[in-house]
Amino acid sequence: MITVAGYTLDEGLHYDPDNNLWVERISADAVRIGFDPLGAETTGDVVAVSFPATGTAIEVGGPLATIEAAKFVGPMPSPVSGVVSAVNDDVALAPGTVNTDPLGTWLVTLDGVPAGDFDRLVSGEDAIREWFGEAVDRFREQGVIAE
Repeated sequence: MITVAGYTLDEGLHYDPDNNLWVERISADAVRIGFDPLGAETTGDVVAVSFPATGTAIEVGGPLATIEAAKFVGPMPSPVSGVVSAVNDDVALAPGTVNTDPLGTWLVTLDGVPAGDFDRLVSGEDAIREWFGEAVDRFREQGVIAE
C-alpha cells in the first residue's frame, strides 16, 4: 500500500485515470473492478447500485453499473471490456461500503478482458503516484474535494 496526498492506494492494482476506478487482475483474462478512494469521495455517499445481469457483454466506456449517490446519478463507465461473470450483491444491499472501504469493495467481475485494455490504465508505483497526485490537485482546484 502507498499513500498519495493523504489517500491510501494499492500499488498492485491498475487504475482508470478517467473515472477513478481500480481494476484487479484475478486471472489472465478476468478482473474485479471497484472505486478508488478519490472516486468514492467525489461521487459522494452512495445510496444505491444496480448491476447488469451476469452474462452481459460490456465494452470500454459502456455501463458497468448504475450509481445513485449524493453528487452523481447515472451509469458508471467500464474501464475495460468483458463479460459480467459476477456482481457484488453485498454492495447492492449496503451501497455505503463503497465509501467506507473503496479498495476493499469490488463491484463487478468481468471475464474475457482483452490484454490491450490494460494499456490505458495506470499501474506501477511511480505512475500511480504521479497520476493520483495530479488528480487530487485538479479536484481540489475545482473545489470538488476539501483541502
